[in-house]
Amino acid sequence: MAVVLYHYFFRYNEIYGHPNLAVDWAYFGKDGVPLFFLISGFVIYWTLHRGQKPLDFWVARFSRLYPVYWGALAITFSVVSFWGLAGREVAFRDAMQNLLMFHEYLGVPHVDGVYWTLTVELSFYVLIFAIYLCRQLRVGEQWLSLLIVLSLLKTVGFIVIPDVVAKLLITDYIMFFVGGMCFFKIHKGLASGMTVFILLLSLVSTILIFSIRDFLVFSVLYVLFYVSISGWLAFLRSRLLVSLGTLSYSLYLIHQNIGYVIINRFYRWNFNPNLGICLAFAISFLLAYGLTHYLEKPAVKMVRRVYLQQA
Repeated sequence: MAVVLYHYFFRYNEIYGHPNLAVDWAYFGKDGVPLFFLISGFVIYWTLHRGQKPLDFWVARFSRLYPVYWGALAITFSVVSFWGLAGREVAFRDAMQNLLMFHEYLGVPHVDGVYWTLTVELSFYVLIFAIYLCRQLRVGEQWLSLLIVLSLLKTVGFIVIPDVVAKLLITDYIMFFVGGMCFFKIHKGLASGMTVFILLLSLVSTILIFSIRDFLVFSVLYVLFYVSISGWLAFLRSRLLVSLGTLSYSLYLIHQNIGYVIINRFYRWNFNPNLGICLAFAISFLLAYGLTHYLEKPAVKMVRRVYLQQA
């Protein structure tokens, strides 16, 4: 929800303008993305530690990510193509290539700007899976910490890394995934002194790679993450929040460009933009609910059922 607020207020103002509307308060919502990467590092590392067969991992990831992504992509492309959205429309051929999810490596524009994080996510899957195949999962955070060092050397100008290689190695965001992996080992009582050192390195590195301001925000996120895995936030485990959590992936995929279309229309019709933002929220949540319960969950069950039948 913080990311949605960031897009509807601060980011929309950067792209199209929100005359006479306060937006600076929503700036910190963008930091929901690094938190997402932290969670991903934690969860994916946990998944591989369960001793799955290699194909099990990819089937589980495919069933979880792709079907609902394709549904959100189709809806977003249709809405933007019909209603129009200056600067964010793509050709049908580009939309078809978006189906791959790694289209950014091919230089293909996104149907929706938020898809860039999915490329980052897939890159992490490849890196952690390579470590898994090499039977180095027990010290996975140590191997990936080398990429943090590489990122620091790149930031200070000591080395030059081609853009495509930097994307494959996710040098701009690897520290968050590594941080999540370290938190998993702490949570499971598997952490060593090196694990704690790498966790601190992942955080401190953001001073150079991002900024001191970002470092302070990330420090708060790291503390909250530790507090969460320590069980001190169990009171948040309410039915409502858990239900909202299940919608988070679909909401992330569907909200941005469709929301921009709605807000643009309210400006064009001289209606109150705050009402447009509220409507964008409501429609995005309704679409996310439909995608989650009528596409994502059934698709996960179907893909995994077919896979087990063929195994």
